[in-house]
Amino acid sequence: MSVDIRTDHEYQVAEFGDFGFRVLTGASISGERFATIMALEDSTIGVTSTRYGAASATITLLAGMSIYGDLAVTSVTGKVIAYLRGK
Repeated sequence: MSVDIRTDHEYQVAEFGDFGFRVLTGASISGERFATIMALEDSTIGVTSTRYGAASATITLLAGMSIYGDLAVTSVTGKVIAYLRGK
């Protein structure tokens, strides 16, 4: 399966963790891409959009908040769970 999410089924597979997840308290492994990142506690994360590779941001998430996209995690202060996009 492609890492591009193009159908509802692919989104649901990624969203429910079928490709796996990481609980992050620092940067992710180089090259990993995530579909969903949810804060397990108040967190500040650095993310880069890997779709076109040009967009990066530092985002503050309160516990329970989620963001969605084609994302790489560059830093984490706090704790988040990040769901992998696929293989």
